Order: sequence, then C-alpha cells, then structure tokens
Amino acid sequence: METWQIILAIVIVGLSIVMPIYYSSEKKKKEQQKELEKIKKYGDAMNQLTRNKK
Repeated sequence: METWQIILAIVIVGLSIVMPIYYSSEKKKKEQQKELEKIKKYGDAMNQLTRNKK
C-alpha cells in the first residue's frame, strides 16, 4: 500500500465514525427544540387563560 492509500483509508474510517455521531446529536437537538416550543406554547396558553379570568 502506498502512503496516499493509507491516508485515504484513515480519513474514510474517521468520517464513518464521526458523521453518525454528529447527525445523531443534531437530530436530538432538533427534537429537544420542538419539545421546548411545545412547552412554551402551553405556558403561554395557561398565562393567557389566567389573565382572561381576572
């Protein structure tokens, strides 16, 4: 094997390890953001309901 083939193999293996971890963390972040938006909407609705009662 030549040097460039070894370097290419290392890069490919490295990316195959790093990319799934990166995409997994991004997906988790998006899900958490959606959950926070739902909680915020619910809190705003409860605040508005409480204000309307007075």
